[in-house]
Amino acid sequence: MSKSHFAIYLVQLLLVVGPSDADRIKDTMYMKISGSVACYRRMNATHQIGCSSARGGSVGVVHYCDSAADLDFILKNGSAGPYIPVLPISLLSAETVSKLSSSKVKISGLLLHANSENLLQMSHEDQCPNDIFNVQQAPKTCPDSGGWNPWGTGLLYADVPFPMFYMHNDSEVTAIRHCFQAFNNHSFATQAARSLCSLELNAFMYGTTNTQTCIRRSNVVTNLNPVKFCDPLGDSNVWGALFPLVTGEENDSQPIRDAKYIVVAARLDTTSLFEETAGAESPITGAVALLTVAKLLKEMLPTAAASVKSNVLFILFNGETYDYIGSQRLLYDMERGHFPTDLPPNNPILPTIYPENVTLFIELSQLGVGEATYAHYLSADAWLDKFAANLTRNNPSTVVPLKPTPDSLPPSSLHTFIRGNTSIRGLVLANHQTAYQNRFYNSLFDNSSNIGYRYYNGSEIGAGTLQRHIADVATMVAKSVFEEVTGQAYQGGASPSLLLVDELFHCYLEDPNCRLHKAVQKGHLPKVPLSLYVGVTVVDNYFTNLVGLTLAWLTGDKLGPSGPNCTNLNKNHVYRYQNMSYSMDRLDEMWCYRATVNTTEAVSPAFIIQDYDWASNKYSSWSESTWNDINMRMFLKPARTHENLTLALGTFIMVFAFIAVFFAKSRSHILFDLPVADDPPADC
Repeated sequence: MSKSHFAIYLVQLLLVVGPSDADRIKDTMYMKISGSVACYRRMNATHQIGCSSARGGSVGVVHYCDSAADLDFILKNGSAGPYIPVLPISLLSAETVSKLSSSKVKISGLLLHANSENLLQMSHEDQCPNDIFNVQQAPKTCPDSGGWNPWGTGLLYADVPFPMFYMHNDSEVTAIRHCFQAFNNHSFATQAARSLCSLELNAFMYGTTNTQTCIRRSNVVTNLNPVKFCDPLGDSNVWGALFPLVTGEENDSQPIRDAKYIVVAARLDTTSLFEETAGAESPITGAVALLTVAKLLKEMLPTAAASVKSNVLFILFNGETYDYIGSQRLLYDMERGHFPTDLPPNNPILPTIYPENVTLFIELSQLGVGEATYAHYLSADAWLDKFAANLTRNNPSTVVPLKPTPDSLPPSSLHTFIRGNTSIRGLVLANHQTAYQNRFYNSLFDNSSNIGYRYYNGSEIGAGTLQRHIADVATMVAKSVFEEVTGQAYQGGASPSLLLVDELFHCYLEDPNCRLHKAVQKGHLPKVPLSLYVGVTVVDNYFTNLVGLTLAWLTGDKLGPSGPNCTNLNKNHVYRYQNMSYSMDRLDEMWCYRATVNTTEAVSPAFIIQDYDWASNKYSSWSESTWNDINMRMFLKPARTHENLTLALGTFIMVFAFIAVFFAKSRSHILFDLPVADDPPADC
């Protein structure tokens, strides 16, 4: 074999063998941790909250802790920092985060996992939620002792200087623990001298400082700075009317002007410290109660009879967790004549509804089973006292009484309307009197177990169940509203469907691919509970869309068997047309529904007012940081001496390679046979 052939063969061998080995080495270096959710950053007008990793990820040595004593030990004796402690979530508190932030041993992240024991409480919301935007007048709307949410730590609104992840995959938690036991859990004084099990948490947030600063930076458009740093929090409010807002034939209708309205409201959103929500007690119990009331009133009053004195608006507000985003925007639109649409006032299509057209505001708040259902209203009022008495009389439950509670108003959307229009009458129905019964408010542990929900799937539902309780609340509200609308007591036989209540909870807490959702739409949804976080304006919210379709299904009129033209009928602001199933038992039988249901923007007015004064605190100003990727992986971090040796060896090989290449090039005429040109052909 010639020298040149040998060199070519050697190069080909390196090209074939090299890449295959490199891929295998890379794959074995890291273990990707997929079953986790991260804490991320939000901003308001004054500051930032939440978490962020370093750009490119935060790396730290694993220290698995079973107790607070284990955490204190590494903070005092750690010699190989930075560390990433791994804690059961029961140890997460404002005190723990403060201790980690100020520790002399550097902490680069925090990893949390589920407890082996049941939690007694876990709420990182404030003790007085949304207190800045609540009514500030006597009597005080937040109790002096413990607030409405005595379990709240306020950690949700802390600015944490390191990333935090929550893991719900037990096998991955076990893998991290085994790695810690094998490499880290011995000879802590000499940790820096050996290879250690480590984690990389990648959750870098582009937004920083406050909303005003972040929005200004995002609006600076240059070729060198294409990054959008944050987006306003917001989505859509869902509203529907019991009766049409117009009279006359469908193609020749006239708006009903100067009508009076009773608002039945609930909220749609919740939040948590991490990118995962639950929301069983808040907001699901209130939303399910509202939908049940809507269905029952539709059966009681299928059409607007001559005795009807007012209409009923069903409104589900979005973004209420973050300083009442949805209700602030709806009131802002009402005051400017932009509700229910942005058509000009006195238009010939739809009436304009102003705040003064609302005669009563009933909000359905947290309504899990409790000792009583409390009707909160801010100040004693003869008219509200009478309505509360009607609620008491119409309450079918002999176990959970209705108790009027004047001079009291828990955090609710009603605060927004009272602040904007103090003459409005309203009350809030909840299962708490002076403090939340819900120990997991705005937490990912506010799940079906927290409210004692069990899916019956068509089986008989007995007394004392959550479903029966919500049905009793709906009956009480529907009959009382019926009296206000018609001026007379209800004498009919309509009653709420326990099957519907059971299915609604099943859809929102367990399986979005439930029968009810299959009735209102035919798409296939993820097999995990839908997120109840309000999100940002650039991302569609499945939950909001499904609730809107469900409200239309429950309050709409069946026009006849479905056809291809159903959704194309009279496209205007008056009605919405949908092809939906006849019932949950007849999913394949499609009918055309017409409903007075729509959505409005649930984005704070602060983001649409030109030159808004961010220091005024008049409107909610929450935004969410953008990010590129959120992930976590585990690997074995080499000792410092090993890293130095690797660097030195790599440097030596690089220098040697340069010398070898120079030597080979300068002596190529000796190492390689030069081709000899053939004799040129003879001239012909």
